[in-house]
Amino acid sequence: MNIKTALLGFALLAPASMYATDAAAFAKCDKMEDDKKKAKCEKKMTKTITKLRAKTTPMVPSSLNKGFASIDGEDANPFNTDDYYTPAYEPLQIEAVDQVLGGIARINGALTMATYIGQLNKDGKTAEAKALASSLLPELIKLKKDIDGIKEGVNKIKGDPKSVVADNPTALPKVIKGIGTAATQLPGMIADLPKALSAVKPLAAGAAGAAVNAAAGKAMEAAGAAGDAAGKAADAAGDAVEAAKDAAPGE
Repeated sequence: MNIKTALLGFALLAPASMYATDAAAFAKCDKMEDDKKKAKCEKKMTKTITKLRAKTTPMVPSSLNKGFASIDGEDANPFNTDDYYTPAYEPLQIEAVDQVLGGIARINGALTMATYIGQLNKDGKTAEAKALASSLLPELIKLKKDIDGIKEGVNKIKGDPKSVVADNPTALPKVIKGIGTAATQLPGMIADLPKALSAVKPLAAGAAGAAVNAAAGKAMEAAGAAGDAAGKAADAAGDAVEAAKDAAPGE
């Protein structure tokens, strides 16, 4: 699954989400057998990531879903790593534009997270992958439903960018560049969303199944404990009745 790479020339004009990186960039370098090509690839990607870090801050996973809060920390955040670096969206304070470009940013983050989860699973960290997949799946489903609206918004703003910056005309260059890049990225994202859903769904289902089994196990333990308690209570009641009979006069 490839995440579209935007041109760095847009960095000063486009919102942060518009210069997303290829999540498997460094992995691709590692796969190169030619040492010279590998070194060139590493050098290029290091330069790219350095530029991105200088101009942006990484996305926080919980901004996609609260279920990712456990990996929000700087050291745990995959969006803060070189392989999966994903910039946070910086609003332009223009509602129509922020709604569209913010949606693009969420899609980019979700696709990158899907790639990260897939790598975790491949590396044998299945439990962690399943846990993250269960939080990502509902976001992917929602974004897939939202994609038509986002596409319509991109086309609308691209067709008449001046109308959305009437109250802030100085933002026009940023809007034009951001929407232009979004229009370039969107077809690939539309194609990647179903792939991400197909990859994440089995892992999320596995996590759900494990949760159900765990809950069922606890329920059975609780039922067993309740049964033991009921049995003990019945025995105690029986002992009490016998004791009362023994103590009753004339018995």
